[in-house]
Amino acid sequence: MQNESWLVKKDRVWAMRFFKNKYPDEDGTIYIRVHLASCKLRFLHGITPHVQLHESEKLTYEKARELWRSSVETGWEVSKKPLWETS
Repeated sequence: MQNESWLVKKDRVWAMRFFKNKYPDEDGTIYIRVHLASCKLRFLHGITPHVQLHESEKLTYEKARELWRSSVETGWEVSKKPLWETS
């Protein structure tokens, strides 16, 4: 996984951002953070305004890969571009 990856549902109402935590935990483990967001007006093919963040989850690399794979298998699409502004 790169430093940041994006998935969007085919209806373009829901999207997920996968990215590495900047700092490892106390035990040295680096986790992947997953943000789930929606946009009533649908996600554009690029930066979308009016995005509502719903969840943020910290996953091990293996769990994040599993979530990525299962999401793609159930109709989520890979976005080549970021879908909302991040800081």
